[in-house]
Amino acid sequence: MIYLLHNKERLSEKNKARLKKYFSNIEKIETTVDLERKIYEAIVDVKSFLHPTNFDCFNCLTNCCVQFPYDFNKKARKIIKKNIKEYDSLTKAVSILKYEGLIESEILDSIDKDRSLIPEEFKNNSFDRCVCSCVYGDRHLCALHKICVDSEMKIEEILDTKPIWCSLYPLEMVLDEETKKLYIFVPTEKNSYLSLNDVDFPCMSIEKSSSPYFRRENPIGFEKKDYKPFIESYYSILKYLLGEKFICDLKSVLKIEMKNEKIQYEKELN
Repeated sequence: MIYLLHNKERLSEKNKARLKKYFSNIEKIETTVDLERKIYEAIVDVKSFLHPTNFDCFNCLTNCCVQFPYDFNKKARKIIKKNIKEYDSLTKAVSILKYEGLIESEILDSIDKDRSLIPEEFKNNSFDRCVCSCVYGDRHLCALHKICVDSEMKIEEILDTKPIWCSLYPLEMVLDEETKKLYIFVPTEKNSYLSLNDVDFPCMSIEKSSSPYFRRENPIGFEKKDYKPFIESYYSILKYLLGEKFICDLKSVLKIEMKNEKIQYEKELN
């Protein structure tokens, strides 16, 4: 078994058994997923998609982009190079690499070729998190996402540009290589031990968002009334990246209607 969205990292034998045991004791559906032009049979943890979430990036000062994405596609690299000045203004990535001794042609070549947009020797050293992580005003955001929104891209174009792992975070997908089936779940308190994603953030925890420690740093937003089921928060994303059948089957079982077509950052940046 492998984590499909995590560079195909393998589950330990212990976690294989734990995953199968978990899915044998929960409410689930079987459906199909159309992921990156490949059809998968999928077993879905239904109730996890009702987990309360609030992906209100503009009212959060938490720097959650602490990991490096597993890959950037050609569209992302092209957009970054086309908007290189804004990208550097937001992230200082180009300036840091120049400070480290690289010339501009080497930096552009790295954006074209290197997995994380920078040479490997600078990961976890000069850069301790994703090179698209930025601070805009006093908010931690994704520079690539912001550039896409500022360019008036539709949500489908944005999702075709960003790393799929980032767009679907914190959703987990485990592929059973023997049966060719996907096990899909949203990390919650009940199943987070099976996840590689860190979900200890206020967007995934009402309790954490109401703590005085979080409120000291984030005095606005994150009211309990603003939390929505994960399926509603990510409706447009799930529909586009996983397919119409997946979202329709899930909606049917959960008996819930979603009308949320909002693009992240849209209101705040217009």
